[in-house]
Parts: sequence; structure tokens; C-alpha cells
Amino acid sequence: MKRLILFVVAVTFIAAMSYNVGGPKRLSDAKETGNNVIESKAPSTYKPSGLVDTLGSVQGMGGYYDYVTNGNNLHRIWISGDTVIVTGDQTDSVNAQLSTARRSFYQYSFNNGGIWGTGDAILVNPDGNAYPDLHPMIVNGSRTPVLTGRQFVAGARRGYTGVDVQLGAGSFTSTLVPTGAGSDNFGWPVSATEVACAWLGGGTADSIYFAKYNTSTNTYGPVSVLFTGVPANARQYCASNGSGKVAVGYWFATAPTKLVYKESTDGGSSFGSEQTAFSEGTIVNGTPVAPWFNADMIYSPTGNLCWAFGTLLTGNFGTAGGYKLMFYNPTINGGTAVKVVDHANYLPMADTNVFNNSLRNIQVGMTAMSHPSLAYSSDGSRLFVVYSGVQLDTVNSTSYSGDGSYNYSDIYVQYSDDNGATWSSPRNLTNTAALDEIYPSVSVTGNTPTAISITYQLSECPGSTSFTNTTTPTCPVWQIYRKYNPETGGIIGISNISNEVPNGFSLKQNYPNPFNPNTKIRFSVPKASNVSLLVYDVTGKLVATLANNQAVTAGVKEVEFSASNLASGIYFYTLKAGEFTETKKMILVK
Repeated sequence: MKRLILFVVAVTFIAAMSYNVGGPKRLSDAKETGNNVIESKAPSTYKPSGLVDTLGSVQGMGGYYDYVTNGNNLHRIWISGDTVIVTGDQTDSVNAQLSTARRSFYQYSFNNGGIWGTGDAILVNPDGNAYPDLHPMIVNGSRTPVLTGRQFVAGARRGYTGVDVQLGAGSFTSTLVPTGAGSDNFGWPVSATEVACAWLGGGTADSIYFAKYNTSTNTYGPVSVLFTGVPANARQYCASNGSGKVAVGYWFATAPTKLVYKESTDGGSSFGSEQTAFSEGTIVNGTPVAPWFNADMIYSPTGNLCWAFGTLLTGNFGTAGGYKLMFYNPTINGGTAVKVVDHANYLPMADTNVFNNSLRNIQVGMTAMSHPSLAYSSDGSRLFVVYSGVQLDTVNSTSYSGDGSYNYSDIYVQYSDDNGATWSSPRNLTNTAALDEIYPSVSVTGNTPTAISITYQLSECPGSTSFTNTTTPTCPVWQIYRKYNPETGGIIGISNISNEVPNGFSLKQNYPNPFNPNTKIRFSVPKASNVSLLVYDVTGKLVATLANNQAVTAGVKEVEFSASNLASGIYFYTLKAGEFTETKKMILVK
């Protein structure tokens, strides 16, 4: 009888470990296998409402494929003035679980997303691509996107570099990496005409290769082997400052896991010795943790390597204490990684008992604070990290059901004014209880200390429809482009609602009103104009600038305003456009 009781206890403990009920859950580094993607969690029955607010969606960039990265957190947005370029993958619903059915696209706008350049997004390659890593460059005198990532060749996966003849043309030259049978070439511009490229060869123990790709001749230079004996399931990363420094790193997938890298100071002609940024078993805030593979690598304006990554409890277990977001810079904190966020300052995990008992499944490959994206403000004074953060399950009974139920995620931002030594508190940018926002990417250009440009995926169904959670997915996935104030969480900018030319200027009543904490303000513009939209409190103090002398085309426009940082009360918003001025009242009730 005693043996039977012990057996039951053991089985119960193992079940708890597997399903995260009363114990930690071990995460698998599930990835694509052959033409399909594999996911061990049970399927769910989703019940979408169909009432999704898709304001900010990129025209022509909707679809069903929702597995954006196999490690490296892609750079999928680029800003220069009012020019915006966004990339992404998509399929139809029938092929959402078929890896090779994916197609990579990009879309562009010359007026900050008010109007996108073409109704249909621009296809990279009809044979299929994945994981488009964006590198805008000047090629033969014209600005154009250069993409690195994965190309499918007769069902096989190969790294590639693709160059459009000019922005918006849709005439790509795609060149496969010259050696190695692996996939996913990730790169970064290293000069005016070259892209530093790093890719992982295939096999159970293989190499990470490096070469520079010339965008004028569409050829790769000499190939070097930077790392050998790389274990299966590794993920690699690449960054350059465009002034001689290049870094290539990878996630060592076999326990004890670690993040290692090599650095070049001569534009990738030679590399130094291998350095370790973080090792499994490192104790952070009292907990031994291991690095996870979703990470981002950039260079600071002063030429120092910056690396953001998530962690799990040692052994790759998902627990409240093990989930952390870390930042590494060899010149900061004596080269010891700095904690950006964990349960101590992340509100959904503040009560670890509630978190451990309420957390359901997280989308495959993700952690509680996942897929960080790094960028500096253009003046170099502020460093940002944007990431997806899991939310506690508050809507499961009405939104979706089944043993494979998932938690929703929101998009968060934090910033540092001392190059990553210390960080601000987490700021929730999307704050939606029944929408899933994941895979954020912040532009590495065009940011100010109080305005950042990001893109992310939006879906009404949490979890991954691309990892067999449903046979035929019911929830579309939208690519969203937004500008945010990282200090307040407010949305910045004007969205185009209609191109129909109105009779005159007008300012509509915000809706909803009263509101908490988000509301929308719509106005009409009869001709191309510069407009300002300002929010004041009852004392006349300016509390928010939603548009500052921003150029807009004729049509009906809309701005979303978040008052999450304001107290309940009466506020006034004013539209100014040339000689036109109008003010209306709105009420915030918290």
C-alpha cells in the first residue's frame, strides 16, 4: 500500500511538472521539423468574437502564420522620417501549419503609415521564404530593402539574402548561402554595399559560418567557420555597428546552456576569441537560471555590444522565479548581465502563488517575458527594450477552452538612460485582456526618447495556430504598426480611416466617452495639412501631444489616446490645422 501511495504521488508530481498545475513546467525548444511544425500541447477550441480592433494594421500584411522566429528576434521594421518599411510572413488558413507554405512580404509607407504604398504587400519569393530580417540599404543609387532569412528550395531549408531593385518594385534577386545545408541566414549591414551574414549548418553537431554579401554584385565573399561542434537546435545572432565592429553569437542548446559570441573590429575580416555572455546556473535575484534562445543583439552608438534575452529556471523549467529578461553589455556592470524584469517588478507575476496556479500554456518557444527587441533613440541618450509579456488567464471560460488553453500576451516597453545599467519599470503598451500581441520589433532608427516605432502580431486566439493547436485556424493574424510614448504608454500618430475628401475640417467626439484608459479621437481634413492634436487638463496644463504639426493627407483620420498615466477627471482635446481650431471635452473614469 505504501508503495502504491508513493507511486501515485510520483505520477501526480510528474503530471504537475508537465501541465504547470501546482509545479513548474519544462519548456521544449520545439521548432520546425521537415515541412511541418511540431507542438506537444493539446489542441484547443477557440471561440473568437470577430470584434477585433485592428487599428494600426499594415495593409496587405494579414494572414494566418503566427510563428515568427526560430530564435533570433527579427528586425522587421525600419523608420526614416515618414518612411516606414515592415516585413512579415503569412499563409492562408488551410496552410497555416505547413512550414514551406509560408511567404515573406514587405510593405512600405511614405507618410508614416497613413497610406501604404500598395494594396497588396510585396512578395519576396514565390518559392517561399521565412523569417525576413530587414536591412534597408542604398543599392545602385536607390533605397531598397535587403532581407536575410530562410528560403525553401524543393522543401529544403537554406539561408538566403534577397535584394529588391528598389523600394516597392517587387523584383528580388535571392541568393542562397554558398555552403552549409542549414537554414536561417541572419545579417546586418557592415558597410554601404555589404551585409554581414551568419548561418548555421545542418546536422547534429555542425558549424556556424560567416561571410559578407555584396548587394551590388549579389555575391558572397570568402566563407569562414566561426564556431564548430555546435549542438543541434542552436540559434545564432549577428550584429554590426557599420563602422568595423561585427558580432556573431549563438545559443548553446545542450545543458548547461550558454550564450557565446565572437567579435570583429575590422568589418568581419577576422574575429577574436570566443566570449561567454551568460551561462546556465547563474544566480539572478536568488534564482539559478538558464538562457533561452529568443534574443536580440545590436550595437550601442558608442560601439558596445548589447544583448537582451529571456531565461528559465535551470533545467529549462518555466517558473515565476525562473522567468527573467536579462541585458548584457561587456562594459556594463563589470560584464555581468543585468536583470531588466522578473516577478519582482512585473505586475502579472507579483503574486507568485496566483501566477503558479493560474498560468496556463505559453506559446511555443516563448517565455513569460519573451522575444526582446533592442533599439536606441537617435540621439543615443536612451536605450529601449520591447517584449511580449504573458497575462494571467482572466477570460478562459468565455474565450477559449480545452486542455491546451493558452495565456494571452501584451506588448511591454522599458528603457534605460545609462546604457542598460538600470531600467525603468515595465510599461504595458497594448493592455488588452482578450487579444494576443506577440513578437514585437522596435525600429533601430528614427526613435526619440519619447517616441518609438514598433510592429507586432495581433490575434484574437492565443497560442500558436501554426503548431497544430487547431486543424483549421479560425483567428486571422494582423501585422500592426504603431508609435508609442515609452514613458506614458500612449499611442502616437494618426491613422487613416478613409481617403474620401470631406467638405471641411471637423473634430468628432471621442469614443468611448467616458473612457478607461483608452479612447479614440476622429477628425476630418479636407486638404493636405499640418495638424496638431493636444490634450489638456482642467487647469489648462498640456498633458499629452498626440500629433505635433504632423503632415496628413485629405481624409478622415483617427488617433488612439491612452490615459493610463492620468488620474480620473475631465480633460480637453484640441485640433489645430492652419486657421482651424476646435476643442472638445472628454471624461476619464478609472
